Amino acid sequence: MKSNLPKRRAWSYALGGALVAVSLAFAAIMVFASSSRELSPLESSLFQAVILGGGLSGSFLFGRMSALQAARDIIRPHARSAFRRVLSLHRSLYRLSVRIETLQEEGDGHRLEIVRAVVNEQIVAGGDAMEDWRDIIEDDVDEIVERYGRRDDAR
Repeated sequence: MKSNLPKRRAWSYALGGALVAVSLAFAAIMVFASSSRELSPLESSLFQAVILGGGLSGSFLFGRMSALQAARDIIRPHARSAFRRVLSLHRSLYRLSVRIETLQEEGDGHRLEIVRAVVNEQIVAGGDAMEDWRDIIEDDVDEIVERYGRRDDAR
């Protein structure tokens, strides 16, 4: 699955992962030190604070990742069907636009120019809606576009 995370979110994951790794390394050092001698109260407090910080940051990081994945899993079936409807609408408007061009060559250009402008605006809106869905379900959008492309070629 391709990652389309914004840079800021990717940096927060990298920072959280680094913090967890540093906490684990520090915990390993502290466990080794505590096995060879008695820790002072300050060292014990510091050890507990680092372990607490690492645990909280790890819990936050993995909780956030699992919540995002759960949201995607819930949205995906609905998004796929909604995207198919938008794609179908976009393609029907495109076919209408082609038909308008054909009619314009044959007859009244002024009225057809107005209709063409309306249809072209709807095509742009449909394209924007499809790009919005691509932000949510990128792989599914590519699959659906590929499938619809083959279906249109067969007609």
